[in-house]
Order: sequence, then C-alpha cells, then structure tokens
Amino acid sequence: MQILVVGSVALDDIKTPFGERNNVLGGSASHFSVAASLLSLVRIVAVVGQDFPAKYLTYLKKKGVDTGGIKTTPEETFHWRGHYEFDMNTAYTDETRLGGFAKFNPILTDEERSMPILFLANIDPVIQLKVLKQMKKPRFIGLDSMNYWISSKKKELLQVIRKTDALFLNDAEIRQLAQEASLIKAARKIQKTGPKLVLVKKGEHGVLCVSKDFTFVASAYPTELVKDPTGAGDSFAGGFVSYLASKIVNHPGMEPDEEMIRQAVIWGSAVASFSVENFSTSGMDNLTIEMVRQRCHAIFEQTKFSPHD
Repeated sequence: MQILVVGSVALDDIKTPFGERNNVLGGSASHFSVAASLLSLVRIVAVVGQDFPAKYLTYLKKKGVDTGGIKTTPEETFHWRGHYEFDMNTAYTDETRLGGFAKFNPILTDEERSMPILFLANIDPVIQLKVLKQMKKPRFIGLDSMNYWISSKKKELLQVIRKTDALFLNDAEIRQLAQEASLIKAARKIQKTGPKLVLVKKGEHGVLCVSKDFTFVASAYPTELVKDPTGAGDSFAGGFVSYLASKIVNHPGMEPDEEMIRQAVIWGSAVASFSVENFSTSGMDNLTIEMVRQRCHAIFEQTKFSPHD
C-alpha cells in the first residue's frame, strides 16, 4: 500500500437542481480513495454500520481500494442528507446521523502505521491527532477539515496542522481559521504555522496553493455538466496526494518540488472535474489516466498566454 486514508465512509441522500439520489456512497474517505485509486494503492480506515450495502464495499474493491481497514459496528452507518440550489458551491445540510461514526476510534495495524503517505480526511481533530501518534515515519501527511471543527476544536486542529505537510481547506474555512478577510493573506498566515503547503479549494474558481517559496493559482477545468459537487474537494485531494505518491514513494529521499506540486494541483483539479459530473462517486467510475491527462492539457491550453512586452 502507498496511501492510508482515515475518514468517513457514509451513505448520502442528495438533491440538486439536476436530480435526487438516496442511500448513495458518500463520506470523505470514499471520495478521496476512488479519486486516488487511479494512480496509487489506497487503504481506508473507517467504520460503517450493519446497514451498509455490501455492493459499495465490492465497488471500492473493484476500484483497487483496500477495504480491510473498514470496521462494521451494530449501529447505523453515518448518514448525511443535504441539497444544493443553483449555486452549486454551497451545500445545505438537512440532516446528519452519525450512527457508529460517533464512536470512531481507529487503532492502526503495524502495516498501516508503516505506510508512507497518510491522508487525514475531515474528522474530529482529536481523532486525527490519535492517528498521527500511531504512525511511524510517514513521508507525506495531508489534512482536511471543516468549519465545524474550526469553531469547536480550533486548538486541537492547530496542533494537527503543525504536524502536516499539506492542509486542504475551502476559501471560507481558511478565512475563518486565520481570521483574515484576504484569502492570500489568510493562506500565508496559516502556512507559517507549520504546513509546507496550504491548498485553498475554491470550487469552480480553482485552487490557490501557497508555500513559503511560491504561490500558485490554478484554474478549474470549466466543466459544463455539474450534477453533484458533493465530495469534489475530497476528490481533488485524492488526485493531488496520489499524484505526489506516484512520484516519490518508490524514490527514497525524494521530496516534492515546486514543479511536481504544480502538476499535482492540476491533476487533482482534473480528477475533481469528473467527480461533479454525476452523483456520488459515479462520475469517476470509468475514469482513465488518459482522460485526466486530456483535461490537464485543456487547463494548460485555456490559461496560457504570452507575457506582455
């Protein structure tokens, strides 16, 4: 295995202006792992209930995802119900049932502790800290979070952030965390607290990537077919992290350089553009490396220009 992702595997009820689906595969770890599986071997650590459909475990396995770290409890599976209006950048939560996820306390195996790449998906930062303490010496650590944890457990979240290589937040979350109105100022402020990279997800408006050495502003692929943006940020992270993993895992001592990071941002953006084209993870069902490459090239062609004299 190359990447260990610790997060949620869930069931979603989703309604958008373009359709409605119930009991579809959801959760941060699900979206991340499907996106990452195109380039890397991924193992999920998560918990589901006895009501979780076996077909979704079979689906993940067919995508090449190792589901051996998904435990089953007597409680129901984490269930999210939400909807979108025509501003597809904003999700409205109608109901959240944590079920067995409320007691999620991952204990890693020896194999999991030794994995080179760790992604801490959007879960309680106290649990993220517990996972970090169990790891041996991961070469790269990615972290996602959300406004709820920023409000309720900011101290613990900042502890995790200091120990990570890459932080993934959306524009509203990074402003909230930094208490800054300026997006670039907020990202730079957070980057100085510890993470090598701060990646600000801006939905259809692209990604802002900030390190101490460079700033990279990337356009999103201008997809015309957006049916369900749920999990797009997780899919971006899965594409980004798996691209880096594919470059460094088999090369001891290699660190991601600026060019590699820029390419990873574009790769993640291209993968995410497919994820929004259908409900749940089905937009990535038939995804191939060549299809993603084509969109990466399209992003390049659509944003290049000659410098002014």
